[in-house]
Amino acid sequence: MIYASARLHENDGAKVFVDATGRRKRLLVMSGVAAALAAVVYIGVVAMSVVQAPSADLPTKGTISTPASER
Repeated sequence: MIYASARLHENDGAKVFVDATGRRKRLLVMSGVAAALAAVVYIGVVAMSVVQAPSADLPTKGTISTPASER
């Protein structure tokens, strides 16, 4: 019986919030697209740095060079 008494005060057809313009959806979609593009650009930068690393001729061990005047 408690369920029946609580059920009397509910409106089944009334919605709490309706965004009829679709503005919220567009904002979320555009935010998602911007985040995805930023992720793709970042992954591309990381991939390019990995691909170009062997041709950079960087030493694998630290070297200490002394000026010619101290030799």
